[in-house]
Amino acid sequence: MRKELSPPIKVGTAVTNHVKRYTLHEKLRNIIGLLGKDGQQVIDWAYEEAERRISEHKSLKKSNRGGLVFDLIGYEAAVTLVKRNNSKGRMTTKNEIRVKTGQKVEMPLLYRDAGLRHPQEARNLRHNMFHEAFLALIMLLFPDVTTSVPTTGEGLTPDLMVHHNDPDWTISVEYKGYRALTLLGESEILKAMRYQADFGTAWLVTTTPKSSISQYSKMLNAQDVVKTGLVRLRRMYRRKAYTTEQKENRGIAKKGLSHLEKHKDLQLKCKLYSAEELLDSMRNNKPLKGVIITTGLEFVDMLKEAGLHQDADNVLRVMKLPAGSLHSDTVTSVRLIG
Repeated sequence: MRKELSPPIKVGTAVTNHVKRYTLHEKLRNIIGLLGKDGQQVIDWAYEEAERRISEHKSLKKSNRGGLVFDLIGYEAAVTLVKRNNSKGRMTTKNEIRVKTGQKVEMPLLYRDAGLRHPQEARNLRHNMFHEAFLALIMLLFPDVTTSVPTTGEGLTPDLMVHHNDPDWTISVEYKGYRALTLLGESEILKAMRYQADFGTAWLVTTTPKSSISQYSKMLNAQDVVKTGLVRLRRMYRRKAYTTEQKENRGIAKKGLSHLEKHKDLQLKCKLYSAEELLDSMRNNKPLKGVIITTGLEFVDMLKEAGLHQDADNVLRVMKLPAGSLHSDTVTSVRLIG
């Protein structure tokens, strides 16, 4: 008995021209291969959807139709690829999506559209809950400041910049939304020192009560930080790992060693201050030049003293809850704020 052949898929003139113009032939073959027997149905839907968008958005023109349809079918193919990889126990990377479908996507959003949860989503949610809490605090304490989120790819990029006019001053802020069991290590202290060298004041706010900063004096020296960190992390890396947590810690140690080795020739020195000293200096319109490190419980206390009890609860949840159980009705987790 002869197998009945499926009719060839018709992609339409608009897509054909777009593919020729941008040399996307291989991408189109991949997309059609991923869509499989639903290919024609998806393409027909994409043409209808493109027409609707063109009619509703003045910025889109008829000449955009081929590109719109290509992106629509490419995104559907990307969703299919995520589902297929997940059924085989595989993670899908942003690069794999770009190479196979030509799409530039937000992976947590793509996973959500595929009905799955991306591991990065929990990290994003921690960061964003922390961001909202810190923003609420700084705007309450200093209503006349403005804040901005530096764009990645422009050199050193703290999580937040706080600006004040008349008198003119700026501080950089970095926050780390760890679970409470995670130690604030030398790599983060070194990062804060690099921000301090660039911006004058670097405030590192964390959700962990544990910090290696207690080993250092009021004067930080990058060479000492690197040396101490390498000893601690080598000891951690040499330990045998049996449980998932032990294996994760070993991975963290390996990454930390690589980071510290890369900066072992860094020649930086700066002073270490408390958050209370920094806030007093900001009220006097002359922020201290140095590194300020605030641990999780200190930050929670600061939020409570300011009357920001909901934000304090959010930070405590970031500290206590594992990735899978963290959720928020008010804060987005799809992408990092900024």
